Amino acid sequence: MEAALVGLAGTTVGAVTGFAGAWLAQRGQVRIQQEQRAHAEQVRWLDDKKGLYRDLLITLYGWHDSLASILRGEDDGKLSEHRSAAYKWIVEASLIADDEVRSAVSEVHHALLRVQPVVFEGTSATDEWPLEAVEGGLSALEDALRAELAMPGRVGARPRLGRR
Repeated sequence: MEAALVGLAGTTVGAVTGFAGAWLAQRGQVRIQQEQRAHAEQVRWLDDKKGLYRDLLITLYGWHDSLASILRGEDDGKLSEHRSAAYKWIVEASLIADDEVRSAVSEVHHALLRVQPVVFEGTSATDEWPLEAVEGGLSALEDALRAELAMPGRVGARPRLGRR
């Protein structure tokens, strides 16, 4: 009888251990799948932002180039087109960008608006290039965009889950 009890106890311990091991393995697998889904979503979101930011920069540079061509007396006739497209991308970027990028976009936008009257009048209070502030703002915007897109916590470095 004692051997039967030992056998029953051993079988019970084995069954509990088997169920616990299977439960832990399943829990680990679910956690890995959640991390993979989150990572794939971050990569997709980052790709969407790259396209948006690329289009934003292209239109802002187009707006700048149209103003520069007017200053040189070689109006390309695309100022209105570039400005309209820039407004669209500025609004879209402001909806998804972080604070630093949103601030840089706003600075470039306001610099472009401030310089337009100077360009159309053809006069400047100083002898410096009127688009200098715009060019500095575009450079700062590019840096802010690179910083946002290169954040290590977003892609490439998946966070490790701590013990709970």
